[in-house]
Amino acid sequence: MRATKRRPVSVGEMLRIEFMEPMALKVVDLAQAMGVHRNTVSNILHDRTVLTAPLAIKLAAALGNTPEFWLNIQHACDLWDTRNRYNEVSKTVRPVVALKTG
Repeated sequence: MRATKRRPVSVGEMLRIEFMEPMALKVVDLAQAMGVHRNTVSNILHDRTVLTAPLAIKLAAALGNTPEFWLNIQHACDLWDTRNRYNEVSKTVRPVVALKTG
């Protein structure tokens, strides 16, 4: 997989730019639709928390898309962050080579 220099769009950015702003949706309204506290939505919106599967299910149900949509965004950010944080460590790992039998 090709490493990118720019961090992928976060769940909070996607939520704000593609859903909340165009729909003129307020945090409290989305929170009520999802059945969660407004602080939960605010934390997602401002990338102060990692999106979990249960929250992805609720977010998808409220906005008419899929949990996989939201979890793929979260996964892309997590992987980018981890890859950039541990880049030097991975250089010391040797690949495993299968032994030939026979």
